[in-house]
Amino acid sequence: MTDDSLADELRALGRSAVVPPVADGLATAVLERIAQPPVRRTFGEVVRSKWRALVALLAVLIAGALVTPPVRAAVAEWLNIGGVQAQPVGGGPTSAPAPPAVTGRLSLIQAAETAGFVPVLPKELGTPTAVEASVGFIALGWDGVRLEQFGAELSPLYIKKYYNTLEPVNVVNGYWFSTPHELVLEDKAGTERRVRVAGPTLVWVYEGLTFRLEGVADKARATQIALSAVR
Repeated sequence: MTDDSLADELRALGRSAVVPPVADGLATAVLERIAQPPVRRTFGEVVRSKWRALVALLAVLIAGALVTPPVRAAVAEWLNIGGVQAQPVGGGPTSAPAPPAVTGRLSLIQAAETAGFVPVLPKELGTPTAVEASVGFIALGWDGVRLEQFGAELSPLYIKKYYNTLEPVNVVNGYWFSTPHELVLEDKAGTERRVRVAGPTLVWVYEGLTFRLEGVADKARATQIALSAVR
């Protein structure tokens, strides 16, 4: 039996069926619908319908990937965060000392002349108590807080981060390293040198510079400081 003949028999059965009347007219509406000839779509209409469904499914999957934190964290594993390269490890340190104190006594003008760029000061922290600088690098210090800023690459070294957990902080185009992690320098020959263990750190990018803020254990507070670091 073909599909068309089966449909014809079903319609005939619908016409002959004796159905008790109901108050809401549901049976009548159903019988009328059965009696109508089937809607046959062209091959092109079927293809277009399936294509629209596929596109909609892909859009949902892509949107989900963009807003899911683990997916965003995985992207950070593949890409650099400005001048910092994040790489995951299976395990790491469980504690970290306070960040090294900044002891330099340069003025902000001297630091800018040495580094080759004007340092960015977070309004939330006020005037730094200490300033250090080298070519392409500036470190600012407050009581227990260290803020480093540098270009995309520290020549001849650049900073690498090893971490267990990494959280995106979209409002400052950065990432929050919530657990202690190793701070490593790697030269252009690929030789790595372990520098120290760092505690919770916020890393973000602003106007071509990379920032590392240590000594602030609270993510919300670190983000507030970062947001105030505008010229």
